[in-house]
Amino acid sequence: MKINKEQKQKNRNKIILSAVDLITSKGLKSATMRGIARQAGLGDATIYNYFPTKEAIVYGYYEDKFDQVIEQLKQIKDFNEYTFDEQLQTFFETTLELFLPDREFLEKTFKTTFFALSQHYSRIRPIKEKFMAIVEDIFNAAIEVGEIPDQVFREMTIQFFWEYYIGIVIYWLKDDTDRFEGPRILIDKSIDLACTSIKAGIGNKIFDMGIFLFKNHVLSRMNFIKDHVDTIHGIKKKFMDAKND
Repeated sequence: MKINKEQKQKNRNKIILSAVDLITSKGLKSATMRGIARQAGLGDATIYNYFPTKEAIVYGYYEDKFDQVIEQLKQIKDFNEYTFDEQLQTFFETTLELFLPDREFLEKTFKTTFFALSQHYSRIRPIKEKFMAIVEDIFNAAIEVGEIPDQVFREMTIQFFWEYYIGIVIYWLKDDTDRFEGPRILIDKSIDLACTSIKAGIGNKIFDMGIFLFKNHVLSRMNFIKDHVDTIHGIKKKFMDAKND
């Protein structure tokens, strides 16, 4: 029997929620596809129409979370009026808030998921792409209104925030401060430092300095190097001519 798109989405959500419950209580190794399917109220074979493995369900969980983050940010009425710093900070704090009910699940899956071997990169890529799209939108909005300069190394800077995100979540998972004040303070201070550097155009200035050094200390020596090469070739030619005589 065919089911509609809405029912498919409901089944997918049931599978993910069931996986979260089982992995939280039993651990990733002990949770089985059959157990997840039965807890979701689906047939043992039906689950494979949605996910090929339990690891794929875990990746699906993290991918869905970024969809939820986007929806949460859209619901903030004046989010587009936030400063560059405030938007980034809100994004990271919203992510942690959405993770909070499933913190034990993250403790058992986060490192396994995000420190996966290279052959699993195709599974991480959709998650990373969603993350990068959110951060890029924040950057583009700030550049458009002139809050930050256009970034020569924009892709590299956004990549930095991806690594930062992984570090923040790991720090949060290890934190035992009241109401997770430790991660909140860390996000506040580190985002402030990063944004100050971005607004000051540090990356652009480093690039400009590199171009200056290249032009003045590399290109300026090209003629010097060429002269030496020509001299060596001249000596070699004279030697070969004398030898032939």
